[in-house]
Amino acid sequence: MARVLGILNFESNEATLGGLNDSRTISAVSFLGRYRIMDFQMSNFTNSGIDNIQIYIKNFPRSVIEHVQHTNYNINSKRGKIHILHGEKPAISELYNNDIASFAANMQYIEDSHAEYVIIAPSHFVYIQDFSVMLEHHIDSGNDITILYQSVSNAKDSFIMCDALSFDDDKYVRDITKNLGKYKNRDISLECYCLSKKLFIKLVEEAQETSSLYWFKDALVDKIDTLKIQGYAHRGYAACINSLKAYYDTSMQIRTSKILHEMISDNWPIYTMTNDSCPTLYRDEGKAVNSIVGNGCEIEGTVINSVIGRGVVIKKGSVIKDSVVLPGAYINKDVYVENTVVDRYADVTHVKEIKGSLENPAYVKRRDHI
Repeated sequence: MARVLGILNFESNEATLGGLNDSRTISAVSFLGRYRIMDFQMSNFTNSGIDNIQIYIKNFPRSVIEHVQHTNYNINSKRGKIHILHGEKPAISELYNNDIASFAANMQYIEDSHAEYVIIAPSHFVYIQDFSVMLEHHIDSGNDITILYQSVSNAKDSFIMCDALSFDDDKYVRDITKNLGKYKNRDISLECYCLSKKLFIKLVEEAQETSSLYWFKDALVDKIDTLKIQGYAHRGYAACINSLKAYYDTSMQIRTSKILHEMISDNWPIYTMTNDSCPTLYRDEGKAVNSIVGNGCEIEGTVINSVIGRGVVIKKGSVIKDSVVLPGAYINKDVYVENTVVDRYADVTHVKEIKGSLENPAYVKRRDHI
């Protein structure tokens, strides 16, 4: 869709994965053994035929730049282009490090785009969506803005601090509030917006004039009574990764075969950085049960209900249960790990048991030796 500019937006200041995003942006965090979180929205763009994409980064641009440089997202090499955009002036405070400020700082690239429409998608959400179908609905409806949303029945436990939408009978948005976990059933915004480029630029300019602390969602709240803002229902699995627990829960959910086959299929490939490592080697009594295991691992112990990244070593007698181990980690002999996220290149040798809980997963720092 040459007439569409895809914008991969960054997460709000409320979103944090604890130590997982101490040295990289959330979008670049390893996910499901081989991907980065951003790969799902980037693949939504390119699978939908959107070849002109802008990636906005709030902090730690290196991790995103390195990943995108080595990933073929299957865009048209003649017409397509991926811009990685970061505010050139550092924010005086994280309060000022918002998407409106970032859009304004890079407005030249938005204005230079020949696109007629803009589709903004969040880098910290994971779902499969054909944006070309959403765009057709948007054009046919005559809406000013179309917001992708999902009706959920688990809002007390999931999508905490995400935007919740209130609709009238015609699915026009009448209010946008935060999901604080008070209600079971909510209509959750998936923070994907479709609108004309002209209106998008106008909203950014007006938001800047209103407040230096405004986010794009704040600009939408101000326009609820004057613009036609309608919801477009998403069908299928969706998750917001805005906390360490949400990262852990999403990894455990997608690990199940039913959701995994829905999210990753030949009909809708998820593009990521290629890796030519050898297949995983299971030595002696090494085994994995009901788990996702990346390439290049060496497993002598037991893996149960877990997600194991590329190049992980698990030595004899160790048990990894209900956990996420990121690429390059080393688990020495006779270590028991449960309900834990082990970051990249961590070395677990001397401590023989690490056990978190479903409500509060434990975390082992990147490159830590314990």
